[in-house]
Amino acid sequence: MKRSVVVSGIGLVTPLSPFGTVGEFWTSLCSGKDAVRRMAAPMLDTGREWLAARIDVGPDVQPEDKFLHIADSALIMAVADAGLDDRKAGISVGTLLGNMLLKQKRLMNGGGHPDGMKGPESLSYPAAYLAKKHELGGLGLTISTACASGADAIGAAAREIMSGRADVMIAGGVDVLSDFALTGFHVLQALTETKVRPFDKNRSGLALGEGAAFVVLEPEKLAVRRGARIYGRILGYASRFDAHHLTAPHREGRGLAAAAGEALLQSGLAPAEIGYINAHGTGTIYNDLMETVVIRNVFGKAAYNIPVSSTKSMLGHSFGAAGAIEAICCLLSIGHNTVPPTINFEERDPACDLDYVPNLAREHTVNAAMSLSAGFGGQNSAIIVGAL
Repeated sequence: MKRSVVVSGIGLVTPLSPFGTVGEFWTSLCSGKDAVRRMAAPMLDTGREWLAARIDVGPDVQPEDKFLHIADSALIMAVADAGLDDRKAGISVGTLLGNMLLKQKRLMNGGGHPDGMKGPESLSYPAAYLAKKHELGGLGLTISTACASGADAIGAAAREIMSGRADVMIAGGVDVLSDFALTGFHVLQALTETKVRPFDKNRSGLALGEGAAFVVLEPEKLAVRRGARIYGRILGYASRFDAHHLTAPHREGRGLAAAAGEALLQSGLAPAEIGYINAHGTGTIYNDLMETVVIRNVFGKAAYNIPVSSTKSMLGHSFGAAGAIEAICCLLSIGHNTVPPTINFEERDPACDLDYVPNLAREHTVNAAMSLSAGFGGQNSAIIVGAL
């Protein structure tokens, strides 16, 4: 029999109110604060400034240490929020690029591997580092499924608890900006030069961001027994491939629709019972059109009554951290009965005809919410969370 899995702790570090409380993050998000700024590349002095959302860690943290610093900070916040002191907890970390700034530093210094460099550069190092630092002796997972990594890290951890293979998991995602990512997305012509305006008729691309976010997952019975604060239940999770293209989404969202449909089936909810959808919502022409088609196909007539918003309009796209941050946004929308806005929305696209919560947050009863994530390679995930 599957165990009910709940979220009892939240911690996140984002460009909005970095290193502040979860409440401060939510207030900034719902006020429509835009963290996207024009800024120089992280390491290379090219003279070019990019539109991006960066976390200021101050002068005491070296660029190559930023990745682990924000990951550790978010994990500490989540564990403290959960009131947890369980060294048997497991950890599940989603990341697309790992510590790319460390790799860049090596390449800029001649390309050789100094002693001990190979380990810290690996994708699995963050989970190992955090487990060792916090003496986490449970299950360890590293998930790298492109921009769905953070969502998949939470979903995979929840499955382990549901099945009885783990009792407590700390799960989420982390990624930081790098010259590699900025130039790569620039070559793909995916970056905007103006504003991130998801679902708007004049959308012109995304802005990259960075962040770290973790949740504490545990069986509902355990959380209730120890008197933990419970943010919500994990009701459904699925991951599906488009099997279509290495970078472009399937135009009708074959994989994302399959993931959303399966997550909805697992939840046991009717489409109309989903009170909010946090879209992947990058602001690129094809992603936003594809997501609109997916939501219409999966939810039918109910799609037009469900608020859909893109928090990437304020936070930028933080790669492997995005899905974890957006799952947290869904949990907070349930706790506050408020839906965050899609900012910079000025002109409706006739092909994108849903309720995208333009520019202003909205009070709205949310008993269950879905977070959608789509990544390069056609990797798609959907998570549904619900009130206790």
